[in-house]
Amino acid sequence: MNLAGVDLSVFRFDYDLTFAALLMNPDGTIYHVFAGRDAEDATSHLTEGNLVRVLDETLPEHEAYSRNPSPPKAAPPRRIEELPKWAKRAKEGKAPDCFHCHMVFDAEHEDLVDRKRWDRDLLWRWPDPVQAGLRLRREDPAVVAEVLPGSAAAAADLKPGDRLLRLGGYRILTFGDVQRALHEADGGKTRLPVTFDRAGLEIVGEFRLPKDWKVADPEVFAWRPSKWPLSPKPGFGGPRLGASELRAAGLPEDAFAMRVGYIVDWGDAAHTGRNAAKAGIRKGDLVLSVAGKDDFTGPDHLHAWYRLKLKAGMKVPVVVLRGGRRETLQLPVVE
Repeated sequence: MNLAGVDLSVFRFDYDLTFAALLMNPDGTIYHVFAGRDAEDATSHLTEGNLVRVLDETLPEHEAYSRNPSPPKAAPPRRIEELPKWAKRAKEGKAPDCFHCHMVFDAEHEDLVDRKRWDRDLLWRWPDPVQAGLRLRREDPAVVAEVLPGSAAAAADLKPGDRLLRLGGYRILTFGDVQRALHEADGGKTRLPVTFDRAGLEIVGEFRLPKDWKVADPEVFAWRPSKWPLSPKPGFGGPRLGASELRAAGLPEDAFAMRVGYIVDWGDAAHTGRNAAKAGIRKGDLVLSVAGKDDFTGPDHLHAWYRLKLKAGMKVPVVVLRGGRRETLQLPVVE
């Protein structure tokens, strides 16, 4: 999909996603957000059965709304090609042929950095329900699959098998509906009403969300394309080794190892590649750990963790396997 010309003030969803469908009224009211994913799979909650069910259940909702509409207050139109980053590139004749959804967050980040208004709290958009202590069923995301101990969901007495009905004022049918309610909630210490069904009994509860509850673990955040502009950057990357490659390298099949496939030598981040090369990192090295951490789920997790957990000025050990021998390199962390 080309996002050019789309009014971002009307079509509101998580622009990091590869797919989203909005069930909405022509007046701009969004009934449901058929979207969302977990950290493992881009289509985790987007089955055809889910879509059919949501379409069927939204029809009577639309009919009821049409009898008593309540249109949202109109906001000034906002389009991706008008965001400062892309407007500038258009003047230079460098606008892309196709605007991808993730380019919205990229452009917003660049603009805020330029205006010295960037704040990392802005990263925690469209929170994964796990931030409130919920894992949802893949085949029916309105149903609770797991409640994390000690979480806000546990304190609200939610249990596996409960069906979410409403959260923060929204009727819940989809994973994206839960995210929308969480997205619009305050990121500080706050309360969020929840209504759920348990064996035919409707129960009203409350999420008591602590300060900074939206702040995601790097593993949860790792899939997001919006991690790439963040600093600090390691200056290198590449693919994770598969089981057969791990065996051939003499490593356990459950070990993490990333083969350095590139050292950054382009754009504004070229200095990070020079920094990595100066520290001794070479293409073809197998990276086994960074700063003592060796349990990355994949390269995306490593990149997110590096950006979210390390700070410029630090120097961290990077263990690599090169020619069958382990070496420990000292990598300065740079912005």
